[in-house]
Amino acid sequence: MPYEDTPKYDLWLKLILSGVLALTLILGIIFIFQDSEVALAMFGVTLFDALLFKAILPRLFQIYQDRVRIVLGGPLAINIPFSNIRTVRTVSARKVFVYWGNRFATSTHSIVEIVPKKGLGWVISPANRDMFLEQLNQALSQ
Repeated sequence: MPYEDTPKYDLWLKLILSGVLALTLILGIIFIFQDSEVALAMFGVTLFDALLFKAILPRLFQIYQDRVRIVLGGPLAINIPFSNIRTVRTVSARKVFVYWGNRFATSTHSIVEIVPKKGLGWVISPANRDMFLEQLNQALSQ
């Protein structure tokens, strides 16, 4: 059984995501009485955004014997083989916003960077960063 950790979601991210959905939904409700085609388009945008957020936001971080797996919504997942990991480290909160690589960090308090031997790096935010790092470093050393 792999080690699993959930992502930590900060309040600011939850507010941004729900604000985007609320804005398009409210606009759709307002336009019901003025232009039904625009209202349907806004409801479609709301549904599309909700499905997109569900598909691309991380749900789980798993550590197997040979890889790290970032589980996204539905059948989507990203596998990072140990053979391609150079180092794993904690980084500053600014990496959540400014990072040349793959950003799956959902918190500014619990950030882990996975630096690959080749390709772009990854920043993630497991809920229990210290335990995640301990388990990952232990798996990498085996």
